Amino acid sequence: MIIGITGSIACGKSTVSGYLKSKGYVVIDADKIGHEALDSDYVKEKLILTFGNDILENNKINRRKLGELVFGNSNNLNILNSIIHPEIRRRILEEIDKNNDQEFIFIDVALLFEAKFDDLVDKIIVVYVDKNTQLTRLMKRNSISKKEALSRIVSQMSPTEKAKLGDYMVNNNLDVINTYEQVDKVLSELKKGHCK
Repeated sequence: MIIGITGSIACGKSTVSGYLKSKGYVVIDADKIGHEALDSDYVKEKLILTFGNDILENNKINRRKLGELVFGNSNNLNILNSIIHPEIRRRILEEIDKNNDQEFIFIDVALLFEAKFDDLVDKIIVVYVDKNTQLTRLMKRNSISKKEALSRIVSQMSPTEKAKLGDYMVNNNLDVINTYEQVDKVLSELKKGHCK
């Protein structure tokens, strides 16, 4: 069974994924795959043709410079996604194939719905926090201003919208122990459902 883990930016997907990894589950990290894809010659070439040489630094894509061009500019963001999403999808499918002997494969992917990757999974876990917590965590985590943080938050589907589309919810507003307990509950429900 393939399970997607999603949630808006700074909602705590990594906390959930890290916990699942510590329990021995396979977790495919779409963000990591995305970073690797940015370094592939094919993607890099397309991005330079589209956004110019300014996004390059030491022959690598400077993610911060690219981010400045796409966050807050829906047209540029759509162009970036049309270039990178097919490559991310291809690499995720390769990882699924490599691990097809596993009972559960988890895919940690922030843009599960936005990138239309939800067709790759059987079940969806949505990790969410309230708006204030999300904003505070993002500003602190990325050392960015409130304005920058808000432009990143609005570029994604809201946590409330995502929650409506998920099969399981994990509320990450409280402490990490509380989050882990919720994940354990989801795991036992998945196992029950898988044994039917």
